[in-house]
Amino acid sequence: MRSARFQHQVVGSIPEKLQVGTLYVTTDRDVAGHLCACGCGREVITPLSPTDWSITIDQHGATLDPSIGNWAFPCRSHYFIRDGEVVWAGNMSNKAIAQGRQRSKTRKLSYYRQLNETPPMPQEHRRKTQPPMRQTRIQKLVAWWRKLFAT
Repeated sequence: MRSARFQHQVVGSIPEKLQVGTLYVTTDRDVAGHLCACGCGREVITPLSPTDWSITIDQHGATLDPSIGNWAFPCRSHYFIRDGEVVWAGNMSNKAIAQGRQRSKTRKLSYYRQLNETPPMPQEHRRKTQPPMRQTRIQKLVAWWRKLFAT
């Protein structure tokens, strides 16, 4: 059955069995999940982060941004969820999909590169002998992303 509207439900984790017309959002807001709005029954899991999707919940419902493009599914559905309403979007060519994926990859690399860059400390605040610095989790993640997307 095709969904015209999603009711949101905040959960500790995404349930094993998803219900039609329900957009599940984890309590720490790091992931959302729902069944494809076209009715094909496939699970759509969207990571919520500064470089992936974002979610806004208010009295009108949940808004997930950007659009959901299920290009790997046979249905190839493409839609927005705005204030809980499904807003259908047009199909995209394979070239447009590839360009969108490349923009996303570039945006992620740029974001994590900026996180890794810290301004140099003024000379007067530096200690004469500094202990060796250990990599933070973010720095390790950035290094992993760089290695993953190195061309």
